[in-house]
Amino acid sequence: MPITFDRSVCCDLNETIGREWLVTNGLGGYAAGTVAGVLTRLEQGLLVASPREGKKPQLLVAKMDEEIVFDQRTYYLGTNEYRDGTLNPAGFAHLETFQLEEGFPVFTYRLGGIDGVILEKRIWMPQGLNTTYIHYRVLRTAAPASPYEGNSWRSLSPSPHAYSRYHDYPPADQRVLSMTLLPFAAYRAYNEPQHGDNNWQFQVKAHLLEQDSFNKENNSSVAGCAVRAWDGANPYHIFVVGHPEGETTFLPTGVWYWNFLRRQDHAMGRTATDDLYLPGVFRTKLWPGEDAGLTIIITAEDLSWLNFSTSHLNRAYQKAVEHQRSFLQPERYFGEGGAATHTQPVLPFPSNTDESPQGEEFLLLLLQAGDRFLAQHTIPADESSAGHSSFFSDVQTSPAIIPAFYQMDESTRDTLIALPGLTLATQRYSEARRILTNLGHYFRQGLLPDRLPTVEHPLREEDYGSVDTTLWYFYALDQYLQVTRDYGPLYELYGSLEESITWYTQGTYNSIRVDPQDGLLEARQPGKALTWMNAFTKGAPVTPRYGKAVEVNALWYLALSLMQEWSEHLYRTGRINHQTSRYEKLRQQCKLSFNACFWYAPGGYLYDVHDDVEGNDASIRPNQLFALSLRYPILEDSRQRTVLNTVTKHLLTPYGLRTLTPRSDSYVGHIKENLEEQGGGLHQGGAWPWLIGPYIDALLHLEGSAPESKMKQNSQERWERVWQTGIQLLNPFREQLCMHMLGMIGSVYDGDAPQSPHAQLACACSTGEVLRVYKLLARMGIRFSDRTLSV
Repeated sequence: MPITFDRSVCCDLNETIGREWLVTNGLGGYAAGTVAGVLTRLEQGLLVASPREGKKPQLLVAKMDEEIVFDQRTYYLGTNEYRDGTLNPAGFAHLETFQLEEGFPVFTYRLGGIDGVILEKRIWMPQGLNTTYIHYRVLRTAAPASPYEGNSWRSLSPSPHAYSRYHDYPPADQRVLSMTLLPFAAYRAYNEPQHGDNNWQFQVKAHLLEQDSFNKENNSSVAGCAVRAWDGANPYHIFVVGHPEGETTFLPTGVWYWNFLRRQDHAMGRTATDDLYLPGVFRTKLWPGEDAGLTIIITAEDLSWLNFSTSHLNRAYQKAVEHQRSFLQPERYFGEGGAATHTQPVLPFPSNTDESPQGEEFLLLLLQAGDRFLAQHTIPADESSAGHSSFFSDVQTSPAIIPAFYQMDESTRDTLIALPGLTLATQRYSEARRILTNLGHYFRQGLLPDRLPTVEHPLREEDYGSVDTTLWYFYALDQYLQVTRDYGPLYELYGSLEESITWYTQGTYNSIRVDPQDGLLEARQPGKALTWMNAFTKGAPVTPRYGKAVEVNALWYLALSLMQEWSEHLYRTGRINHQTSRYEKLRQQCKLSFNACFWYAPGGYLYDVHDDVEGNDASIRPNQLFALSLRYPILEDSRQRTVLNTVTKHLLTPYGLRTLTPRSDSYVGHIKENLEEQGGGLHQGGAWPWLIGPYIDALLHLEGSAPESKMKQNSQERWERVWQTGIQLLNPFREQLCMHMLGMIGSVYDGDAPQSPHAQLACACSTGEVLRVYKLLARMGIRFSDRTLSV
């Protein structure tokens, strides 16, 4: 069943203000808010548009409040919090239910008493358009459940209390809702506040539909306006489409509303007040009935595509629902007999007494979550385009992965870690290929940049600031080749990969180089953190990890092993005319030195950093997992189980792996909310969900070379135990999908109970790794399909 909250939750502000929803459009634009209806972050809003020339996403419409007159009483359904703590209005008190249905938020409000009505509000976005739809309809308050009749809002009955369409109420004039809609507008970067000024008035023009060329049908029921923040600004548009008898009108106002509080920003120590502009109000009437619904369209697109007919709006919604449901379509495989399809296997999680999503629903939520991170990155043609201000210039784009919400700036490392789960596990092979080949164009001195260039921010030398990001590229490319057997990207990029190895061995930016004495990769640049543990406080790295980091050398060994494998493949296929033993020599030296230098015998685990200058770091951290989780594990077999046992004992939590053992004096069990202090705990005890991926890989590795390998009969029970352990490790994330940002998995949690989330509430790496190992365990579980898992 969908993620659902009833009246007992919805009327409690403490429960609803901390639960957030997110809808995306596949471009990098989105709509977001809270169940309570109050905005708690600057980044939230009804339409955050992604300008196609590559500029920062823009918040255009923050929210839509409703004032409704029904049965001689006025209901204020919006909820706003101001700087002094005032809630005005407090419309959450009327919220009857909330659910995330087909990935879209659906609110129902009770108006009147037991004989009143239920108003349903549904928010959604189409793919590929900077557009948000809001649909309202009136439902009866007491009726038997009716099954879904189709995919349109006209035929969907809401859950959990299935209100049906109104057909047999008293005369319609006794049930008319007079609605006033208040669109609170902005024109700012999505993560920066807007400060109003009485001398600054937006330019608002009412659409005269009988004159506008985009007008299609039913224009007597449509009112709209175009909004510009200033002369020369690109307009966006708001339309209200009602029943022809609804008397829909737009009345310009031009009023600033001051000092909205964003309480989550306040807790983080950020600028926490925002001013919003009311360009006008829409007035209309709504009543129960098959065709009496009301639709709001907020768009930053050219208007030539608009069609206000009921059939067109229904088709648009059906298409959006079909996109959400398509992720559970049977998967296609290509073998000797040609193409074949197979139903996606589902893991048999234990039945809980709570409302955690079960079976196929959990898989669908994961797939929908993964889809929200996929966007389009604009490839700058040249720096001259930086002065272009249009939302919609004709530019070249490439698929991209948003690292987190609301961290919209792309992260190359996060992209490469998340790519196998978000694209390969979901059969988005074309997107994976284009992401990899596009990234391959940005090698410089053997390294990939920490981010991709944008029109506003071209690449600089300081953007090549990590030792491991490029090594994750080798990992992601190998994952792509293993799944698709499409060697085209390898053929295209092999020369760049050869040069990358050469630069690493000779030395490149930030004193990144292979030590010729032992073949281990080191990095040392004062004032910088060059690994994934890159948090700062007061301008200094918390975990600088100068020297030879354990996971960096595990990844370096993987890269060398892959280059040896790939060079042999290219030689066999005639694409290179010589064999090379270079990579084999480098990897052998690396492995021998690694096992001699990183083994901490007194503890039975691996040093986190080997450093001849400042001494070895014996902190128990999860980075050592990569020495046994990767396809070419660098750690010798006899030590692998001991390392895994140490990690399990000290670092494993329900929501990922701690970044430091609680036994350390530097351990931080609870991460601070304030951004200035938060960095001190992110990698000093914070538990990261994405690390559950390599942890499960390590478990599976210890039982064989690969989970799909042919199993001997006497190892069947052992494999099944490992499989069940993997499922149990994923089980806590079912509950998390119903908390915080609904349907999403966060980036980092407290290391100590109750493990609250921090930083970003929706993380691509976390979602990608959970999805990747889910699919891994599901394929493996076909052998155990008759088993029932118990907690």
